[in-house]
Amino acid sequence: MKNIVYLFSMISVLLCIQNCNKLKNKVKENMKVPDYSYKDAKIDDFYYVIETEGSSNIVPLIKPFDLIKAGSPQEWQLATYDLPNELGNVITPVTSINVFQIYIYGYKPFENGMSGPEFDSPEKWFILNAKDRKLTFFDKELDFKMEIKKLNLPDHLLNPDAVFEEYKNQRILSWFPENIKKQLEKVKK
Repeated sequence: MKNIVYLFSMISVLLCIQNCNKLKNKVKENMKVPDYSYKDAKIDDFYYVIETEGSSNIVPLIKPFDLIKAGSPQEWQLATYDLPNELGNVITPVTSINVFQIYIYGYKPFENGMSGPEFDSPEKWFILNAKDRKLTFFDKELDFKMEIKKLNLPDHLLNPDAVFEEYKNQRILSWFPENIKKQLEKVKK
């Protein structure tokens, strides 16, 4: 009788060890190991961090300006920091954007204010000169397009979700400085 109890105990222990090993391997497969290769290469983290600690997606534009997908509901936002701005410190929601040389430009649609019409956010087109730290808003698309043409900027706007997917997959965006692109390419290899 003792031998049978001992045998069952041993079988139970072996099964438990086998299940623990399976669980441990499954946890290892699903664990996200931080990628320190960008940090080790001493690349400015502005150009490789794709998510905040709160799991908001980030798209770097021109340092220090970036798009962050945050809020409830989640919307793309452009922080304008201390720039004089009729919309506050953030342009939200940004549904179209582009970056060329020193300019960040795009579109934000009309948004109903949750607390009443006095909190409505108007439809606006914008151009931000990152070098001179000058932000200009346009009430009419035609005025915006005329300014884009005057500045010789590409007239197409990009969907921020598509830009984020490209960034997440490639880690390099066309407007990054050449030296940053080279550093990022080295790390990718």
